[in-house]
Amino acid sequence: MRATLFVTLVMFAASSPAFAGNAKEDVRARKIMYDYARCVVKLKPQRAANAILANSDNSEILKEYPDLISSNCMAQVAGNVKMTFGGDLYRYALADALVNAKFSEKFETNFSNRLPLAHLRPSTPEELEAKLGKEKSKRARTKIQEDEDKRAGITWLSHYGECIVRKDPVRARLWLLTPPDGPEEVSRIGDLRPTFSDCLDGGTVKFTRVTLRGAVAINYFRLASATPQLIAEKAQ
Repeated sequence: MRATLFVTLVMFAASSPAFAGNAKEDVRARKIMYDYARCVVKLKPQRAANAILANSDNSEILKEYPDLISSNCMAQVAGNVKMTFGGDLYRYALADALVNAKFSEKFETNFSNRLPLAHLRPSTPEELEAKLGKEKSKRARTKIQEDEDKRAGITWLSHYGECIVRKDPVRARLWLLTPPDGPEEVSRIGDLRPTFSDCLDGGTVKFTRVTLRGAVAINYFRLASATPQLIAEKAQ
């Protein structure tokens, strides 16, 4: 049996973020991903943290952190099931596991003393034009454009996740501490809906639950791990 995980960011005309429903197989796949990442983080906590703090994307993790791909962990949590982590799913899962491992008890309630985070950057129009100019086949050019569109979506979502965590770090953390797809997670999502809307700033989007939780997890871990900055007090 092959369980394949995938996430799509889609734009819709809706007043607030909505969450796509999970089929039975998707729920099982998400549970395996959840348990697998926790196994990896338990074995390699610092390496996993380094990968997230370096803001590595999935392809960079596979290249620079091959030790974070554990066949033993996969066999332990999934048996013979094979997993494919599409998009940014693996780093989402690692960040989620890291938050649970490091901030389940010791945590902060305000990140206003953290500098703005750096996010994955899509190509500039000039860079994209140069990439397209090197390819003669229509197929190759289409692939480049599709990859660029995906990266732009991931970049936007990353900024959105930072906004959510900064506006409501307490509820964001409580969401990340809940097991996936249970009634408590649904409740935590409901608690955060006003914040989701506030951070849209007039935009309209639809997310899968996995996508948004992953973006929140990455930004929470990065902000919680960042060095606090001194904030000058206002003169009385």
